[in-house]
Amino acid sequence: MAAVLEQQEGRSLRVRELGAGFGAEILGVDLSSDLDDETFRAIERLYDECGVLLFRDQHLSDEQFVRFSRRFGELETHAMREFVKPDHPEIFILSNIVENGKPVGNKDAGGTWHTDLSYMKAPSRGSILYAIEIPHDDDGQALGATCFASSSQAYERLPEPLRVRLSGMKAVHGLWERHEKDRIAAGQPERIIRDPARRAAVPDVVHPVIRQHPKTGRKCLYVNEGQTTRIEGLDPVESQRLLDELFAHSVDPAQVYTHRWQVRDVVMWDNCSMLHRAVIDYRLPQRRRMHRTTIRGTEVF
Repeated sequence: MAAVLEQQEGRSLRVRELGAGFGAEILGVDLSSDLDDETFRAIERLYDECGVLLFRDQHLSDEQFVRFSRRFGELETHAMREFVKPDHPEIFILSNIVENGKPVGNKDAGGTWHTDLSYMKAPSRGSILYAIEIPHDDDGQALGATCFASSSQAYERLPEPLRVRLSGMKAVHGLWERHEKDRIAAGQPERIIRDPARRAAVPDVVHPVIRQHPKTGRKCLYVNEGQTTRIEGLDPVESQRLLDELFAHSVDPAQVYTHRWQVRDVVMWDNCSMLHRAVIDYRLPQRRRMHRTTIRGTEVF
């Protein structure tokens, strides 16, 4: 059932909880319009508090999608420039569709648990995904779901001795191992990135294992299967054993929200407090096309 949550400055929004203790669907808001400041501030507050927001049945031009996204901050341009929109390079295309012998977007939808751009010194604040085409099975059921798990809840569920142990620890995050894992999950026969210069342009980075949310102050368990490769100061075996324990803890199935996409859904998530992964259970001729914007963030602390 829909509930009304009172927001700052007297603004109220119709909101439906998504489940797993986080996330909210916001009803009755048209993102193609120029939202007034009061409405936007209410949305942004929910975004920071809930981690995942859903807006159904949105009809957005590229310009409108970018305009809404930019309200949350400066937008990133993805390193894989061949899959950005020429007139709106802030929009990155995720798709398995091939036209005239060329892919129209990045086929790797993120099949391993990750947070976007954790391999950067200043990872993104968040990502916004707009569903253009959704694959379906022979019975008409939507495929290509996206799963979410809360890294702030994961921190809060940690046993106290483990919290103490992790305090002050740092971990290495990298882009290229993630893409290789996604390549395997997507069934692609060749590496996505071969050019050493491109690899050198995005070197590995080091972040705290426990980070603080820059808006809410909540602590988050900041490691992920897709991009965290090792913990500094531990031998490789111990590092991998601890990471495997933390990865499994972070994505306890009882704490996961699975989003079943509909065309024209807009879903946005916070990359500090959320992990996500795509369910790659489709293949051509089942077509999937999503447009994504990415909000620039701050350095991890």
